[in-house]
Amino acid sequence: MKRLWTEDEVHYEGRYYRLSGAICRPRPLQSPHIPIWVAGGGEQLTLRVAARHAAYTNFGGPPEEFARKSEILAAHCREAGTDFNSIARSTNLFVVCRETEQEVADALAAIESRYRRVVAEDHAARAAAMYRAMAGTPEQLVERLRPWAEAGLGYAIVYFPTRRTTPLRWSCSPGR
Repeated sequence: MKRLWTEDEVHYEGRYYRLSGAICRPRPLQSPHIPIWVAGGGEQLTLRVAARHAAYTNFGGPPEEFARKSEILAAHCREAGTDFNSIARSTNLFVVCRETEQEVADALAAIESRYRRVVAEDHAARAAAMYRAMAGTPEQLVERLRPWAEAGLGYAIVYFPTRRTTPLRWSCSPGR
């Protein structure tokens, strides 16, 4: 893909794919090419590919696992000669934000109830647990996000269970 985005015509003979005179027009506006996302936390393959090609990564788990995966990515970056700090690390967060703890509890109960109507009990419990891990008042969420920021989270993909009518703003910068 990088060659298609940067060269006039690409010829490539690989193990699984072959290109003969491939052309990509129009070219991307980004220079030198579109930023590449590599999602997944596979320690031997995925994070090694990310170290060589990614501008962004995405891997999950709690902050401790995120930090451990980041260390593995940093080691692969050293091997590949890539600046580890040039790669934005992201994760997916399922967030319930309400003004009071009672509203948080009510929202979590409603989420679990909604899931129970359409999926098996164990799936409903797992889905509710995803939201429970990052549920709270704005002040509580700031505290829950601190370990992520300290582990190097630079970008979050946030899922909310319902549509909000008021804006939610936060920063991953330590100390905020």
